[in-house]
Amino acid sequence: MQEGKRTGAPTRLSAEQLSQLVTELHKGAEHHGFSGAVWTRPRVNEVVKELFGISYDPSQIGRILKKVGWSRQKPQRKASQQNLQAVAQWREERLPALKKS
Repeated sequence: MQEGKRTGAPTRLSAEQLSQLVTELHKGAEHHGFSGAVWTRPRVNEVVKELFGISYDPSQIGRILKKVGWSRQKPQRKASQQNLQAVAQWREERLPALKKS
């Protein structure tokens, strides 16, 4: 019986393939035919299947993405193109009038 940490099944993607996957992911989801720019684990799995002929369980795609330095992202709570000065002005001038109504 062997002692020590179990390593699990050997990885099915080589370091070179992982690097190629990251390059493809940087091209964006829309480049790969998906609507919207968001990468999901099932979408990444589709790209892996297309490129390398290997299919993973979506839970394992998260592990692979973590291995290459990608992390889950949470959507921003406000629009990136929001004009903070205009919002402040609206809150000072228009919002009080709306509250009175």
